[in-house]
Amino acid sequence: MQIKDGVILAGLQLVMRKVLISADAIWNELGQELVITAGLDGAHSAGSLHYYGLAIDLRSRYFTKDEKEEAAEKLRAALGSDYDVVVHKSHIHVEYDPE
Repeated sequence: MQIKDGVILAGLQLVMRKVLISADAIWNELGQELVITAGLDGAHSAGSLHYYGLAIDLRSRYFTKDEKEEAAEKLRAALGSDYDVVVHKSHIHVEYDPE
């Protein structure tokens, strides 16, 4: 697992550890090294869970479209319904957002 330069994970909530462990295993299974591209850093929408240590972004640009969807589905299965997994063009956004 790598952390992109400038990414701030200090303050990441403990519930996000499950995301890091699961994503690392899934990315390895798909032949890629996990890269965390955003944590508490960066500009996000107002009220974003990034600012509360409850969201991270994971690099996915090296996946094919099918691989990206597979990674997202595997993450959803591993994390359960308390987490939202959203596929974007260059990354997968994961947040802890229990209903």
